[in-house]
Amino acid sequence: MTTLADSLPPRHVLAPPAPVGAAPGTGDLVDLFKAAMGRLSGAVTVITAGRGAAARGLTATAVCSVSIAPPTLLVCVNRSGEAHRAIAESGSFCVNVLAEANRAVADRFAGRAGAFGGERFAGGDWSELATGAPALDGALVNVDCRIAEAVEAYTHTVFFGTVAAVRLGTGGAPLVHFDRAYRSLA
Repeated sequence: MTTLADSLPPRHVLAPPAPVGAAPGTGDLVDLFKAAMGRLSGAVTVITAGRGAAARGLTATAVCSVSIAPPTLLVCVNRSGEAHRAIAESGSFCVNVLAEANRAVADRFAGRAGAFGGERFAGGDWSELATGAPALDGALVNVDCRIAEAVEAYTHTVFFGTVAAVRLGTGGAPLVHFDRAYRSLA
């Protein structure tokens, strides 16, 4: 089956990384990199795609605005995760920026609650915006996107999405990830 991501021309195809090692006395480079990225605080989001029983999602902080003209953002999604296929096949995704009150939703979509697949949507109220991707009611904001480009980068795909709809929530303290834990700015 050909997906939208398969049909989009990649701008850059990155070669697999060469084996890496750490400088003498610095420990394992991968562990150091993980620790370094843990100190990069980021908004906690749930990226969703698909409809009904095919709906999938993941908790992510690898989300970034790209352009205002046209409004575009990017998400980085591991190709081995179940949400990757839903995003690629549907051609769209919704970025749900979580409030501190949405911590349980973040845990479910991160796999911490033992829920998989469509089970992760239980316990939350969901609606649809322009693309049909699930939008979390009560999130700080929902940004609904159509895939404009997909670039494979090592273990992940970077999906560039043009914004189809935005819904602003009622506010609240944002949920942030820092030093491998959820934090609140409240």
